This record gives sequence, structure tokens and C-alpha cells, in this order.
Amino acid sequence: MTQSPRKRRSAGRTKLHDVAALAGVSAMTVSRYFNSRETVGLDLQKRIASAIEKTGYVRNVFAGSLASARGKSIGMVIPHISGGVYAETVQGVSDTLRANHYQLLLATSNYSMEEEEAAVRAFLGWAPAAIVLTNSSKHSRKTLEMLATSGVPIVHTWSDKPKAKQINVGFSNINVGRDCVTYLHSRGYRRIVFVHPTFKEDLGANDRARGYTAMMEECGLTPAEFRSPLTTPLDAGRDAFETLTRGRHPADAIIFANDNLAAGALLYGAHKGIPIPSTCAVMGFGDLSISDKLLPSLTTVRPPRYEIGRIAALRILESLHAAENELVDRVQLNNDLRYEIVERESA
Repeated sequence: MTQSPRKRRSAGRTKLHDVAALAGVSAMTVSRYFNSRETVGLDLQKRIASAIEKTGYVRNVFAGSLASARGKSIGMVIPHISGGVYAETVQGVSDTLRANHYQLLLATSNYSMEEEEAAVRAFLGWAPAAIVLTNSSKHSRKTLEMLATSGVPIVHTWSDKPKAKQINVGFSNINVGRDCVTYLHSRGYRRIVFVHPTFKEDLGANDRARGYTAMMEECGLTPAEFRSPLTTPLDAGRDAFETLTRGRHPADAIIFANDNLAAGALLYGAHKGIPIPSTCAVMGFGDLSISDKLLPSLTTVRPPRYEIGRIAALRILESLHAAENELVDRVQLNNDLRYEIVERESA
């Protein structure tokens, strides 16, 4: 699916004059509202604030003397910095943009729609050339409004949106969940449990759980999911492994939502002298740098981390080039990339 780029970068973006018209005041009054609010009457302040809320207007902090600096930065929101799974994607975006004289601005959302909204609002205030969102299929109403009127390319990464109206670069987490079950089932495992991450709002992990459940049922098996009350990934992974390998019908394989959780399980097994995978197989997601160094080494899913960032940046550059030159080129919206299961010793 493709889309024609906008001819002008500013097309569709809410302007200061739009706010002024809705509030029934002059553009100069709105400007004073931002620069010296104490000079604007309280009644006018309320009218202008209401107009800003209704239009979703985001002030351009580069207006005036800094206008020449606009358009050379890209804003990117990722869920978190800890854990390292998004680091290569950020590097892929940064490397590609830097080679084309653009700079990357980075913010974290902590899987919060409210924090994502605040980051998007802040970025738009600096007149970015584009916005990149990561692993977030749900957005606040205000975020959607700001993105719709931004007038810049919007790129969604680490997600799968075949019918997207904006650029999407990622893979199907649902298929990852299905393929993990298929892999373990083919090796004779039947009591397979999916362990969720510490963040309930991790939508990618939730999609992998959905794929896991669907494939378990197709295989005639009973799905079972677990979420540890512990908040530190290594501790939560240990707790999950310890809990799920006890009782009359213990799990014989565990799919962890990420490698940090799985590492907690493997470290616990090594400490207690529990043989893995003969007692219970362990599988992760992410293929972090530590995954092949654990004992036993971790069987996991390797997402195209760097490639997601590289392709996302290329799509941005293509969109900007087409818009600046008023070309009829069409930008590819759906960019479905390949992941792979990395076979090691733990499963």
C-alpha cells in the first residue's frame, strides 16, 4: 500500500492564525499570549486557551530568529531505554539520518499514552522534519490530533499495520507468538507457558501472547499465561521459572516475553543446579548481546532491530525528498520485515 507525499511540509498544520480566528482575536494577541501572558486579559486568555485545545495547535519554538534552524531534526519516541532491545533501532535511525545531515531527538514514553502525548507535543514545538513512534498501537486522542495536523511524515516502528495510512516499519508479533509455539511443539514440548513482561502496557508482548494462545489451541493444547508480581525483569524471570516448574503438572517449556526475563530463569537454574532444557525449556525474545553467553545459551527470537531503524529513516528521507520536489513518487507505507528464531541450548 502506498501514499502520495504532501506537496508542502506545512500543509494541514494548524497555524497561529487559525487559533486567532477561532478565539476572535488578532494573531498578535495570540503571540503575546505565548510570549508575555500577563499583558493579555484573563477573558482573552481563556478564549485563546480554549482555541488551542480545540485546534490542537502546537507552538513552533523556532519562530522568528531561529526559523532557519527548522526542519533538520527528527523526533523519536521509544518505550524505554533500559534493557537495550530498542538501542539498535535508535542507532539505525541515527546512522541513516546523520549521513543525510539530520539529527535525532529522543524521548521515552514508559508505555504511557500520556507520556507519549507529552513527548509528541514537545517535539512538534521544535518543528521537526518527521516523528517516529515505537511499539505503540494505541495513542491518546490528542496525540492522534497532533499527528494528523502536523504536516510532517509519521513513522510507526516495531508494529504490524498492513492497512496503515501512515508509514509502518516492523513485523507481526502475533506471528512471532505462533512461531514460538510451533518451534517448541515440533521438539516434543506440550505444557508450554507464556510469561508476560513486567510492563502490562507492552503491546508487542501482548500480541505475541495472542499468537501463542491461538497456536496452542490449533495444536490441541491448553494455553497458560503467567505474570510475576515482581517488577525487576531478572527477578520476575526467576520467580516465573521457580513457580512454573513446581507442582503435579509443571511446565516443560516457557516462552518468555523478552530475553531479560529468560535470563533471570537461566541464572536461577544455574544457581540451583537445575538442568535446562531437560527439566524445562526456555525461550526468549530480543536476542540481546548477553543471550548467547548465558549457560545454557538462550534460544530466542531475533527481531530486525537495526533494519527497522534504517528502513524507517529511509522512508522519512524519501517522503521529505518527494515533498520538497513536488514529485509524484509514492512512499511505501507497509514495510513488513523478517525476524528469525535463533536455536541455542536452552530449548
